[in-house]
Amino acid sequence: MRLVLPSLLALSACDADDELPRSSATEPTIAMDIPLPPVDTDTPTVPPETTTTTTTTTPPPPPPTTPVCETDICVVYGAAVPAVSAGIVAAAAVDPTFADFFAPVVAGGGEAALAASLTDFITDAYGCTTGAYTGASMEDAHAGMGITQQEYDDFITLIAGVLLGAGVPEDDVNLCFAPPLVDPAFSATIVGQ
Repeated sequence: MRLVLPSLLALSACDADDELPRSSATEPTIAMDIPLPPVDTDTPTVPPETTTTTTTTTPPPPPPTTPVCETDICVVYGAAVPAVSAGIVAAAAVDPTFADFFAPVVAGGGEAALAASLTDFITDAYGCTTGAYTGASMEDAHAGMGITQQEYDDFITLIAGVLLGAGVPEDDVNLCFAPPLVDPAFSATIVGQ
């Protein structure tokens, strides 16, 4: 391709608002050859394809909720606590795992007093009463017994069995009664004392 432009002298003679002067045969011109890339006439020109990608993200599922006790245990079970406490003491006194711990109480005829104390402790622990339990701290009450974690866990299983035997639904045993008992801070007041 050949490009012909008017000379710079001709362009400099124009004002900004003037039309560019037309080249005449007498005016100097600048001619230059500009190489153009070869055109492939065999391949049709196709505009580049535009691809749109849409990503749909699904929000993650909510974290699982921890089931909670929905039963007002003081209203539903409060009246049964003395019988359940007596059942716990009676079951522990004859269970070979706990017989040695309870033998002095049984020998001294103190089962009823222990059941009454346990009733007061349970009602205070679950918020049904305040200040009903006036006995020793858990550390002092279990001092020197050397209760292992396994023995403690077995005692919790015994309590669960007594509750189930008294007609307490398994969900209430697991969600209402068990959490305070399996709390490591509470079990530490009994295990290893």
